[in-house]
Amino acid sequence: MPAKSTSPLIDRLKTTYHNNPAMAFALLWVMIIPILGSSLTLSFLYEYSTSLPASIDLINILSFIIIGSIMMGIAFCPTTLLAIVSGFIWGWAAFPILVLAYSLASLLGYFIGLKLDHNSLNIILESYPKAGQVVQEKRSKIGNLIFFVRISPVIPFALSNLLFALLKTGWKKLLFYGVLGMLPRTLMAFSIGVMAESFMEALSNRKGSLQIFLFLGLLFLSIWGIIRFFRNSSSRN
Repeated sequence: MPAKSTSPLIDRLKTTYHNNPAMAFALLWVMIIPILGSSLTLSFLYEYSTSLPASIDLINILSFIIIGSIMMGIAFCPTTLLAIVSGFIWGWAAFPILVLAYSLASLLGYFIGLKLDHNSLNIILESYPKAGQVVQEKRSKIGNLIFFVRISPVIPFALSNLLFALLKTGWKKLLFYGVLGMLPRTLMAFSIGVMAESFMEALSNRKGSLQIFLFLGLLFLSIWGIIRFFRNSSSRN
């Protein structure tokens, strides 16, 4: 009896692993580490919440930018969690600092992905020439894809950084369109922290009806934008 064949995508992923295990490890890292990092960060915050600095001075700003950008850039702490915590502790004064931190985190994750990439995307898409053709055709409009991926409240920040590195979007487009896409979801998470009456309530991430509607709205908008990005290209062929 002949062995059951696997799908072309599975075969491509296996080939990618054999050709570039570092990228395969990175993909696994950004899917697992944020969960572990969130648990450790939450445990630390529950334990030392009263010791966190309540004022924003230059030292705290620099510390937040450096530590926050590294933690988000290496996928140890999700942007949503950091937005909620900083919103609760410092209020709206911390919002531009957070934006700067995750902008630097975007660059960190992107350049790490570029270092690990050894033609991995072409290997994955080798069995899907139409998908590769779409990527090439839409390269001049890749900013649209960056925006709609970033605006999604369910696509992990660190995973999308690797995706953009594989697509070689360019760091300038990543910063410009990425920040625009991140702002709505960041505002939503940040407002949860600002409006929370206690640290426990902030970390429980409980959403009111407005936040739920915003979450669903951003989710559907991102799905619509990503589908439209690829459909417009394929419909002209």
